[in-house]
Amino acid sequence: MSHVLYWPGKTSFYPLGNTPAVCLTEDLPPERNADVLLLGCGDPRHILYTVYADASISDEPRKLDVTCCDIKAAILARNTLLFTLLADHDGSEDRQTSIWNVFYHMMLDEASLSLLIEQCRKLVPLAESMDSWRQGPYSHFIVMCNSDTLSEIGQFWKLWLETSDFNAEKTRHFKEKFQDGMKKVRKPFEDCRVVMSVRSAGPVAPVALDAVAEQFKRFWATGVTDDGLRNVKPADHTPFRGFHLAETVASYGPEVRNETPSVVPNVQAARQQFSAWCKAVVRLFRNTSTSSVSFVVRMYAGDAFAFCRALHTVNSPSEVAMHSPLFSAPWRRTVVQLDNASYSLSSPRPAPTSFDVIKASSLLGLQNLLIAATPLLRHSPSSTLYTKTLFSIANPPAEDVLEYVCSGLSTISLLLGVIPSAYVSRFTTRSNTSEILLLVVGGPSATQYWERFAWKLVGFEHDTNGPQKALSFSPNQLTGTLFEIYVRMFSDEDFGKKVAAMSLSETHALQRLGCLSTIHYTRRSFALLLAHVRKRVHCDWDTVMDDLHALILQDRTLVNGSNFYQELVTQLYLAGFRPSWLSPLAVQELRLEENPPMLKRWRAVPEVVTVVLVVPRHAIAGMQSDLSDAGTPYLQCETCANFRHNTFACISASFGKLQVSGQGENKVAVIVEDKAGIKGTSPLIVSFPILSTCLMVVTGGTVGLGVRFTIETVPLSEKLGPRMSLFEALLTDERFVHILSRAPTTGNDTINETHPPVPPTLLDETDQGHPIHVEIDMSNLLVQSLTARVDIVNPAEQAALTSGCPITTEKLSLEKAKLRIGDYQWTVSFPLPVDITNAKLRVARKSKYVEVVAPVTLTLDNKRERNIAGNFRMTFDSGVPTLWGMHRVNLDHCPRFQLSGSKKAFDWFAPHINHMLSEREHMSRTQSVFLGRIPDTFTSLKDSLRTLFFLAAGVEGDTHAVFALRNHSRGELYATILVTDVRLDLASHTVVADSWVIPMSDDTRNGRGREIPLLFPIKTSTDESKAWRHLLPLFIERCRTWKHKPNCEYVAQNSIPLYPNAGSDPNKVPWCSCGMGVGTEALRGRYGRVAAKYATRAAISPLFGVSYLEYAETMEPADVPPVRPALARCATCRNGGVPLSRCSRCKTNKYCSKDCQEKDWKTHKRNCLPT
Repeated sequence: MSHVLYWPGKTSFYPLGNTPAVCLTEDLPPERNADVLLLGCGDPRHILYTVYADASISDEPRKLDVTCCDIKAAILARNTLLFTLLADHDGSEDRQTSIWNVFYHMMLDEASLSLLIEQCRKLVPLAESMDSWRQGPYSHFIVMCNSDTLSEIGQFWKLWLETSDFNAEKTRHFKEKFQDGMKKVRKPFEDCRVVMSVRSAGPVAPVALDAVAEQFKRFWATGVTDDGLRNVKPADHTPFRGFHLAETVASYGPEVRNETPSVVPNVQAARQQFSAWCKAVVRLFRNTSTSSVSFVVRMYAGDAFAFCRALHTVNSPSEVAMHSPLFSAPWRRTVVQLDNASYSLSSPRPAPTSFDVIKASSLLGLQNLLIAATPLLRHSPSSTLYTKTLFSIANPPAEDVLEYVCSGLSTISLLLGVIPSAYVSRFTTRSNTSEILLLVVGGPSATQYWERFAWKLVGFEHDTNGPQKALSFSPNQLTGTLFEIYVRMFSDEDFGKKVAAMSLSETHALQRLGCLSTIHYTRRSFALLLAHVRKRVHCDWDTVMDDLHALILQDRTLVNGSNFYQELVTQLYLAGFRPSWLSPLAVQELRLEENPPMLKRWRAVPEVVTVVLVVPRHAIAGMQSDLSDAGTPYLQCETCANFRHNTFACISASFGKLQVSGQGENKVAVIVEDKAGIKGTSPLIVSFPILSTCLMVVTGGTVGLGVRFTIETVPLSEKLGPRMSLFEALLTDERFVHILSRAPTTGNDTINETHPPVPPTLLDETDQGHPIHVEIDMSNLLVQSLTARVDIVNPAEQAALTSGCPITTEKLSLEKAKLRIGDYQWTVSFPLPVDITNAKLRVARKSKYVEVVAPVTLTLDNKRERNIAGNFRMTFDSGVPTLWGMHRVNLDHCPRFQLSGSKKAFDWFAPHINHMLSEREHMSRTQSVFLGRIPDTFTSLKDSLRTLFFLAAGVEGDTHAVFALRNHSRGELYATILVTDVRLDLASHTVVADSWVIPMSDDTRNGRGREIPLLFPIKTSTDESKAWRHLLPLFIERCRTWKHKPNCEYVAQNSIPLYPNAGSDPNKVPWCSCGMGVGTEALRGRYGRVAAKYATRAAISPLFGVSYLEYAETMEPADVPPVRPALARCATCRNGGVPLSRCSRCKTNKYCSKDCQEKDWKTHKRNCLPT
């Protein structure tokens, strides 16, 4: 397994979401069908909301195929139950109420219980087999990915159905157990205010604090929700975290507060939203038939990473891996087998194995997830992988990102082939205002906040439907970069970080130590990462691996690094990295020399074998309750002999009986699993792969199972001792230890895991024969420059080169440049945004090639950047415009609101709009006011948006609806904006101005001037005018419900925006005419014929700073200085085993000596900024 193994005593169960629903298709063009993969899917709120909110360009909605993967079959059983209830929906309000109760109440009334039992009676017979399910009425829109999933889901339907046979005594006992559980949930929160549900209020979170706290208490007291009915106490739970509560209080602000907060409006809002979402699904079901399916939900119960690799093998079958089968879940030995009816290449209706959208749970380690999911991302500029994580307030944002991705974002993005969109655009249209509020109201106990990432394929402006450009590194830089990733992946073993955490305040120190005790990765994770990178990077990999092994062996940063080295080499070997010293001949020679007794019956010993340890139940029975009380302690195996101590965290385990047959290399073990698991009496069977050479040199040693030492497992050491050992046996004791040539399974493994999946990002060997060369900075964290080589092959072009013609470059976009040699020109593409203005040229006139060496611009620019037009990007996806960094929105499903006359009504609105500016931008704005400095263009643009929203909402008194964008330096009016409504963009926790944009060209100027006489001018500089030229087409495209015409100007000019360098010229309109006059009937009476003819609808949003790149206001803790990430080793010589000193100016780079600092200064001074 790529992830560590937890003791299964306490497991989390999340049947309902704890974050508001989002539209899964928000980054896809409306013309594109959507194949979606949900990893750790949880409840179906995202699916329901997507069906409701998805914008369509015709009466026929896009086809939506959603694959739901969750390790908890009970969650999938609930979800499937809900969809079947909706399929059978009769449209009555009573039925809708009962469905709400079944899904969200813990205590059911008679009508709701009757509905549940009735539906289970239908479903239980259908779950008997895959054939019975396929013949049932739901199979054309609910598909089971394999028979195991159907069987596990069916078991829960049977359990629910059995409650109908309870007698009075059993019913009473069942109810008491539920009520006791509810009391246990309430007790820890009796003296505190639980406000986590405030996230569901988004921008209006300050208003909803008291109500959501009251809702939590009432729900756990009654087990039901209420919408104002008599004789029932209203309440809340995480049910409402999945909804959008902002619209209930957006118009009134804090004036709705009173001494007894009313929860009724929130309950009613949640019920109404659930009803609207369900009705949208019901309409879709009614338009679906077995021959024409527009909506499909697929269910898979099991481990997300195993499922991802199983999907990949459908299209890329490969060699079977004997020692690491694809087990369906931790603590299971059943191997993943997908249903051939859906996942064979010859299937008439094949299930998707690549996806437009992948959304993953926060419980999965990022590197594990990216390695497993990126190969499944469909090659398209609109395809998106969504992840989220909790960041610590105790760390600067950049340090949190480093810990999350285990490297610099630019570096890891190149290596893996995906990049966060906001990292490139440097803005987001999603707000995390509610997260900031929780930090404020939570006081010292508030230590974390959610951050969401939207990953897209690198090379947005390239043809991502084809192979991506190959990369090349120098061996020493690639080695250093991979070693840096290795150290950060296993930072829990870095004792220095734990010592540093003790210098923080008590609250932040405990939180920091808790984070360091959270372990996501094993050495298999790192091996799979290298296998993924090798498919993208040209390099001398033999040299890289030799040097990497040397660095790891010499490293003293990770205190347990040497103990895990044998596991690392084992996993690297299984991933295809086979060192020269580990050959079959070397293995046989060592065997003859050591003559290990456990291998004496083997005729030939392979390089890797599997160790199976049978742990008697009595050996752990006395510790089971202690292990469960410790939460989720990590288990690991160890081999010990002659002072050699090797640790293995990549282990598989299950409870059951081991059946062994054969001997030597033909010895086979099959596990008969005990379904009672931890509650049964069967032994615990643990296995892990190991180098056979490692076993040979520990002859006479032991193998054991133990608990990993973390801050949570400290109490266990009193019983287990310093080694934390649960059980130990001699390697030669065949009562407990078996050495096998393959891992044991339940015997169903006709399909096993293949070698690490090859990403579908193929190396482009034909693109001029040369990869993009990557230069990394001294920290091995950030990409410094990219070099593209252009071979001059045409004789006429060669003559121009050798004759000494001038050679120049010109910027075309963030990632493209034009190379000119005399009258000839080439387009040069880079995988990341680069600075062409400061690019260097290497000209080889004799060898006839030119190299363009361009610095990478993916840094937070503190130099008051003027030209930001390239940050607002749109490209073509199969001829359809596709957005980058700006989500699409269905304006007609965004509720209108109008702020009341009370001044308190603006207590949430004004802070929300002001939150656009980061802490740095606030300072820039202040300096522009008091010191006369010109602010950077992003700050000016956000100020203009602030003006528009404040005036449109009436924050400063009078309300204005008509605005004119004016380049004050040239005196040009270049666009009119009519704001007809201010709406709530609920899923993105922000507001949006429902607007109409009219060009100020000669064609429209005269007539519009008579019809729209009162314009409020928004003054913009030349640079900001250029930014608006690029931004307005994005605001238009994101809410489009019409089709682009065959003669669309975007296609004709192959440019978005049109005339990109025309600045504020009003006669060169930057957006196409396809949407002009569409849906403008309501404008005609108010603004006249010209406005109705030329207006195009636009969704104008605030542009927020990216909080994981720089501080938003109120985020910085008082006891943590805002420093950029510091290096773990000397920036020059990479020495990490000696005391290091920081650069006194930037507090970032560390050095082991003055000499090393002086050597690095020439490079470092370009990035050395005072803190």
